[in-house]
Amino acid sequence: MKLTHTNLLPKTPTSHNTNILKKIFINKENIPNLMMFGSATFKPNQKVTAHKHLTMYEVFYIQKGKLDFTINQQKITATVGDCITIEPNEIHEQHNPYTENAELIYFGISIDS
Repeated sequence: MKLTHTNLLPKTPTSHNTNILKKIFINKENIPNLMMFGSATFKPNQKVTAHKHLTMYEVFYIQKGKLDFTINQQKITATVGDCITIEPNEIHEQHNPYTENAELIYFGISIDS
């Protein structure tokens, strides 16, 4: 059993944009094939540029605000309660062009054994 008091966790920069801060609730050392489970806040106009993961699924759940995703050149606006799954090799980016923060929780699952 592991209890994490997420309100006590430090905020750290995301690897794709160091201005966007995240909290890692669980990392890959805790659960096999789990790359990370955490939260992130995108302030207005913050963006993660296009990238892909060769061996990882990434799942995003929007808790507050809305966030634009572009996945393989298709734009999707995700709002509160939406859950988006990005498959390995899908080129994706996220952008908050709106006036309020977008808050999300997300996790990644490795397809490597």
